[in-house]
Amino acid sequence: MDMKEVIINSKTEQNRILSLAVAILLTVILASCNRDKSAIGNMDNPNEEVNEWILENMQIYYLWEAYLPSRTDKTLSPPDYFESILYRPVDRFSWIQENFLELLNSLSGVSTEAGYDYNLLRMSQSSSEVIAYITYIKPGTPAEAAGLKRGSFFHKINGEQITIENYSSLTQQTSKYHTLGISEISGNTITGVKNVTLDIIENYPENPILLDTIYNIQNKKIAYFVYNFFARDRGDGSVSYEKELNDLFYRFKSEQIDELIVDLRYNSGGAVITTEALASMISGQSEDKIFYMEEYNQLVSNELKRIYGEDYNKTKFIKNIERYNGSGQVIESIPINSLSGLSTLYCIVSRRSASASELLINGLRPYMNVVLTGETTYGKNVGSITIYEEDPVKQKNNKWGMQPIVLKISNANNFSEYGEGFAPDREIYEHDTDIIRQLGDTEELLLHATINKIFGTEEDVMPKTKHAGSQASFIGSSIDKTPARQNQYITPKKLRGKK
Repeated sequence: MDMKEVIINSKTEQNRILSLAVAILLTVILASCNRDKSAIGNMDNPNEEVNEWILENMQIYYLWEAYLPSRTDKTLSPPDYFESILYRPVDRFSWIQENFLELLNSLSGVSTEAGYDYNLLRMSQSSSEVIAYITYIKPGTPAEAAGLKRGSFFHKINGEQITIENYSSLTQQTSKYHTLGISEISGNTITGVKNVTLDIIENYPENPILLDTIYNIQNKKIAYFVYNFFARDRGDGSVSYEKELNDLFYRFKSEQIDELIVDLRYNSGGAVITTEALASMISGQSEDKIFYMEEYNQLVSNELKRIYGEDYNKTKFIKNIERYNGSGQVIESIPINSLSGLSTLYCIVSRRSASASELLINGLRPYMNVVLTGETTYGKNVGSITIYEEDPVKQKNNKWGMQPIVLKISNANNFSEYGEGFAPDREIYEHDTDIIRQLGDTEELLLHATINKIFGTEEDVMPKTKHAGSQASFIGSSIDKTPARQNQYITPKKLRGKK
């Protein structure tokens, strides 16, 4: 086997480089060779080179490395082989993708789409009919040009009724030119069908900040923004999204806001370093305070401890957003605009609020009160890295990218047991209403309930009459089609220099 130096860049305290030394890689790789002597097959099968690469990396980084099987079948296709070695059902999150470039793009919010996200509801337990409603529209997309809005319902895709049996395959068609059957619902009856045809945009870069505003209510300045995933930039190394987030907090700071609401209901994860930056903006904590702690497999932990000492796994709050060149050198440092004086953070969440969103909640709880409105969050307390073949010659035969779980995360109080999610302080489902109002409207169900919470008002925010959605059950969303949006990751880098 070829030996390579693999560097994990987690952008933690002082943006230190968490490197695995050549010695440990040699030890692990030799152990991998010995362990897999009983593997089925030989290298004549084109899959076997890829599968050998998969196993080699998993035996180094995988959080549950000790549970990898001693016997593997390398004649399997790479997805089947990857699945065959995972520590199921404990590991619910690792995945592999055929094209690593598409994987890298999706982690930065770059995708091919028509520009709308949606939730899927089963009309009732006695019916196989499924109805979908649009959760938000992305600016500058065909969906926006077609006049679609948040709250628009559709029950057909390319003329076919969505059902409990076909919704998984049918929704895959929305990544190409397609037609939606836009509808209205009255009680349990679908009416007013109108067909809307949508083209797609290739490599559309979604900005994670969908909207932001400051409300003046009862002599309080309440800042609110919808944040849909954690990303530094669109994958170009510019840290443009983090700069925009920092500019937003400059505005909040200048306006001397009294309260902050972060809407994470559609935010299922993203870059850990961006979570660290946002937490630092919100809390204003000093650089000696722990934001989160990492737990790796024993091999990785021992080596990192040897190199960096006992605090190798402690990530602290930061004072600067830093941008790097390919050698890991800081080429730009931007002071963070952090708030001061906030004792409570209000978050709007849903069952799709996951990983990095939950890290933000868990990491801030030792330092401030975090109040949740919405649904119980997803429950993901682990993180991953992106691994792909970096050798251009080998890439010709191996374009796979994989996202294995490599670490478990806890907060400064050593709490990490939120695998079942965080329960809300006020449980409300956004579709349990007669009108799904636009995001940012103070009468929108979840925002209205959160504002009431700020002022200690416990009035019933539920409407007296409800459409069929209130009897319907959630079965999925567009986020389910993009596993990268349900992720919490650190970024592998190969660096010429050493830290």
